[in-house]
Amino acid sequence: MYKWLDFPYKNDESLGGKYLYAIGGYCGLDDGCMSWGSSNPRDVRFIADEMGSLNICYTDGSVDIIPLIYGYTLWYHSIWEENPAPFFGENTDEELKKLLEDTLCIKGAYEGEKIGVLRIAIQEKPIAEISIKDNPDKRGGPVFYGAYICDCDSEEIFSQGKIDVIPEDVFYITHTVSTSDPYPERCRAALEKICYALHTFEEDFAVAPDKFIYPAAPEGYKISFSGSKLAEIASGVVYYNMINLVERSDDDGFIHTSYKDAPSWRYTGFGPYVPKANSFTHLFYSRDAARAIMTLNSFDHVTKAEAGCGFGNRWMMYYNEQGLRLCGEEIPGHFSVMPNEPMIYSHYLSAEANWPTRYTKELFGEDYRNLGNQETDGHGLMMMANHKVWVNSGKNPQWVHDNWKYINEAARWIVWCYDHPELSFVKNGLLYGETEASLDQDSWTMGWTLYSNIPCYLGMLGYAEMAQSIGDTESYAKWSLYAGKIREGIDADLVVNEKWDLTRCGFNHDPVPTMLSDHYGYDIQDMPQIWIERSNKSYEDDIRQTRMYGMFGRGYGSWKGKGSGIGYDHSMITQNALLLDRMEDASALVNNLSKICYAPRLPEPYIVPEGISVDASKGVLRRQGDLGNLVQLAEAMKCYLLVMGVAPVSNGTLKIMPRLPENWNVSVENFKIQNTDSIINMSVTYP
Repeated sequence: MYKWLDFPYKNDESLGGKYLYAIGGYCGLDDGCMSWGSSNPRDVRFIADEMGSLNICYTDGSVDIIPLIYGYTLWYHSIWEENPAPFFGENTDEELKKLLEDTLCIKGAYEGEKIGVLRIAIQEKPIAEISIKDNPDKRGGPVFYGAYICDCDSEEIFSQGKIDVIPEDVFYITHTVSTSDPYPERCRAALEKICYALHTFEEDFAVAPDKFIYPAAPEGYKISFSGSKLAEIASGVVYYNMINLVERSDDDGFIHTSYKDAPSWRYTGFGPYVPKANSFTHLFYSRDAARAIMTLNSFDHVTKAEAGCGFGNRWMMYYNEQGLRLCGEEIPGHFSVMPNEPMIYSHYLSAEANWPTRYTKELFGEDYRNLGNQETDGHGLMMMANHKVWVNSGKNPQWVHDNWKYINEAARWIVWCYDHPELSFVKNGLLYGETEASLDQDSWTMGWTLYSNIPCYLGMLGYAEMAQSIGDTESYAKWSLYAGKIREGIDADLVVNEKWDLTRCGFNHDPVPTMLSDHYGYDIQDMPQIWIERSNKSYEDDIRQTRMYGMFGRGYGSWKGKGSGIGYDHSMITQNALLLDRMEDASALVNNLSKICYAPRLPEPYIVPEGISVDASKGVLRRQGDLGNLVQLAEAMKCYLLVMGVAPVSNGTLKIMPRLPENWNVSVENFKIQNTDSIINMSVTYP
């Protein structure tokens, strides 16, 4: 005899039984976190986390509480469909697989069924109520639709509920939860083993090697941090990530946004990963590549950096070479999000994925897709990258002559935007963009942001300098003028009460100090002082949420499309703290960067992840996204450059400005000083 009960259930009759077959088994938020990860424990769902309970109240007043725990009485569905490692495929860990198969009591969950069944052996007495209670400390409650209740072992198929159930399935012989022991110690221990394999814990840093041993003598320079285990980890992070960056930078200049066969923990993943995901291996992202080029340049991989500039520059010319027009006006060459896929936003993402755009057929007629898209920040950053490579060449005028077609075209695009605001949407002196760095924080619309406009300002300054170096006074004057227009727009429209308008950063933090350091070097006294004053005044507002969650980024992942990756979030606020000499914060952030990058039981344990989820109160971290994602890797490497403190030579002056966390030391061997032919060897300790 059986009966279907909808949840929540309240008994109007004397109903009892031997078993409940609860139907559901997943969560309302069917993933491990919000996109890109989070450091807010409320938004992170780890294996072994308790998300709530199934409460059975009997008419005699007694209550049975079944904890709803990931890996035991709850599971994930959508991400599990990819059959991730280490539970499937050639990367299967048989021990972990068996532990999960033995422990997960949701029938059908391991197999990826859309709805699962949890059998509970209940007390054989009348039930008054059955309810699902959410854990108030977690976002996303458990989903159980109802249950079949039966008073004996049965051979008939239960039907007329949410799904049919075969109660005699052999699965239930070993996978029935008992109200007398609702969370057995063996299950708890099994989940601990699974979590240990998939995550990194504070204990891992305590037992990390006392000294990082280089597997082979580094080519050229050697950078060694010491003084603590986290400092030693940093040595490994720099060593392995720079090898990774050089190897993914092809001789023709294609810098792959994902390295070959890069695994992915997916943006909303929960611990397992997809081997050889190659998420962005086929793509050259302008923002990512520009950051990578500047990092390669800083570490003296100049040939690779220059090739990267050339690859991007050639693709920038696509619009010009195709003769594309908008409302009759010639469209200059410009950097789209993915220069080697120049039309993917206008032809696919806007049309098929609802990416927001102002470029509609109603406004612009048949030409409306010809612009591709405006990656304003990527355009400016690629200009900055070209300029930095040129400066490192010794400001060779021949370099400018050889690349003049590209230099002129990139600057012409910005001039065109200001001269055609009806086509470019320049507003209040600010350049408009239609990618994640230009998203308005308060709505799913595009906007005018610091992250987009600062690099275009600096890029125009750099290109004006290049024009001046070959005696082109006309271009120098014109580009300087338009750089001034951008600065005027920034000063007029992106400032609130003498602070930066942090709602219009573009990503998660004030980008001004770190972007200025790309152009002016590591001494804030060499930067525009009014901008540094604003950044200092904005700093406490900027870091407040980072402090709330253990100094691991801002505490949440994507904000209506904004990425919260290691580069955009943790590395950027780390760079700001270092540059603004907020060393108490900087020390914590740099130490945490080592924690973020170190995953001793996972593939490539020193490679920078795209994102993380962390619960600092429990001391547990988990990778998210594309391992070694290009912009995140490059930004993390910049953090270590600032810590080391050998600034690029500017105006004939070398400034050595180490910004070491407390108890860290750094040793530098055969490091080429940027913008010179000189090599430095040094050792610095703190204190």
